[in-house]
Amino acid sequence: MRLIWSSLVFVPLVFGCAAATASPPVSDACEIRAIETSMGMRLESVVYGAPGSMGSYTLSLLKSGPGGTSEVRQGGGYEIGPAGDAVVSITEVSHDVRDGYSAVMTVEDPSGHHRCEL
Repeated sequence: MRLIWSSLVFVPLVFGCAAATASPPVSDACEIRAIETSMGMRLESVVYGAPGSMGSYTLSLLKSGPGGTSEVRQGGGYEIGPAGDAVVSITEVSHDVRDGYSAVMTVEDPSGHHRCEL
């Protein structure tokens, strides 16, 4: 999925209000939160599950715009904390009104494989 924004004002509309909720989604195993910052945008990759459960994740973030294209790939293991979630990745990106972003996170946990997209 490729998105182009004309303003950061639309970021919460595009990504939903999940970042503002205190409890994790009931049926989702993961999410990628987009949070506006003074320098651009912070992307937080979050995995949900039973406290103490373990798994692994991979994250691929693609940014393209007038300044060129960049790609970030991250991955590793995680353990779900007492609150039922684990922030596995935080990535900060600058923002130009002509930039486009796409992000995909794949999670492997005891219940199987899950995919989250931005």
